[in-house]
Amino acid sequence: MSDTRRVTAPESPAVCADRVWYLAYGSNVNESRFLRYIRGGKTEPGCRDSAPPARSRWLRADLALRFAGTSKRWGGGVAFVDRSDDETAHVRAWDISFEQFEDVFAQENRLTIPHELPQSVVADHESIVGIGWYRRILRLPQHDTPGQPALTFTSERPLSPNGPTAAYVGTIRAGLATNPELTGPETDAYLAERAIIQ
Repeated sequence: MSDTRRVTAPESPAVCADRVWYLAYGSNVNESRFLRYIRGGKTEPGCRDSAPPARSRWLRADLALRFAGTSKRWGGGVAFVDRSDDETAHVRAWDISFEQFEDVFAQENRLTIPHELPQSVVADHESIVGIGWYRRILRLPQHDTPGQPALTFTSERPLSPNGPTAAYVGTIRAGLATNPELTGPETDAYLAERAIIQ
């Protein structure tokens, strides 16, 4: 029995993609942290295909960044996003295969690899898969490139707000430091506006 429910925008075209843009907004904006999901790390099994991302690009997406829940790994709140007409989030778009996206999604939701996703997630406005914290897959077509849809994942519904630990914010800050459009003070202000650091 499928554990996938899909909400499809009426205008969504049929799309089939071998590669996607994974839009990271939390600790995965940090390359060394993200590569642990690709290559494997102390607690991450890694992807079936351990090839590094082909490239990355920095974007501002119509998303509201927030910190919520209580992470066993980090000890405080972790990052989530919601669609927004009023706010934008700094995201790092990683050029990875659809299979790698499946495996990153599985690791973030503590699922066994392989955990195949329906190809419809690359066309649908949003999809709900499984029961993990990051089970809501969003497509942001404004950041697609030809043949390569832009996807991210977040919570299905808001979790209780909770400030992140300094270690978690430090990981995000180190990733954002490689964004050429952000200065150090701008990065600090961006994070401070969205989180009370524990």
